[in-house]
Amino acid sequence: MGRRSLSISFDLDGTLTTTSFADSVWLEGLPRLLAEKSGMSFESARQTCIEAYAGVGEDSLLWYRLPHWLGHFGLEGVDGNSFIEGFSSRVELFDDVLPVLEALREEGHDLILFSNAARPFLNVEVARCALEPYFAAIISVSDDWGLVKSDPRAFLKLKSLAGPDLVHVGDHPRFDCQVPRSLGIPAYLVSRDHRPRPEGALASLHEFLRLMRSASVPGPGRTNPQL
Repeated sequence: MGRRSLSISFDLDGTLTTTSFADSVWLEGLPRLLAEKSGMSFESARQTCIEAYAGVGEDSLLWYRLPHWLGHFGLEGVDGNSFIEGFSSRVELFDDVLPVLEALREEGHDLILFSNAARPFLNVEVARCALEPYFAAIISVSDDWGLVKSDPRAFLKLKSLAGPDLVHVGDHPRFDCQVPRSLGIPAYLVSRDHRPRPEGALASLHEFLRLMRSASVPGPGRTNPQL
């Protein structure tokens, strides 16, 4: 009997792409605009931004929405889409991504991009990396569904679309592992650069592909016994 096909959802930033693009927008571009407007130093503006982001927190939809932050800092005249596009050269795909996505697709698995990133960020990254052909669905959880992956409803909705044989892969211990596992969705943590690496975390997508091919992926309703 052949190996069964699965629906595999992937996080984007930190999993498929580096965080350089997003970090450039939030920690470089926006502080620079604020510094120019206010007359404060770049480092002071950067710290102001970081403290404002922390005050909202990544569980909030506002965290992901550039228009909110432009308004918050009095920068309403900035065209958000053009501003984001200005950092598109910072988008960087990890080397293992395309070979693994291609292999999974050829083996009959349905792939889904499932990211908290707002749609303008997501669109730039997908286009820059030519990712669209690999995915049956590309979902901005925050913009398309008005949710954040910390909300179990996001994964329940994903499962209702993808079917029971769903596996998720991501780099955020809570958003991409704890939440889906609490719902019985097998989830794999990719931790590329952390030292020490969390116990059971994968160092690359190549490791995930090997697990898939060794039939180590658990069935529906079970958590990953290796993590």
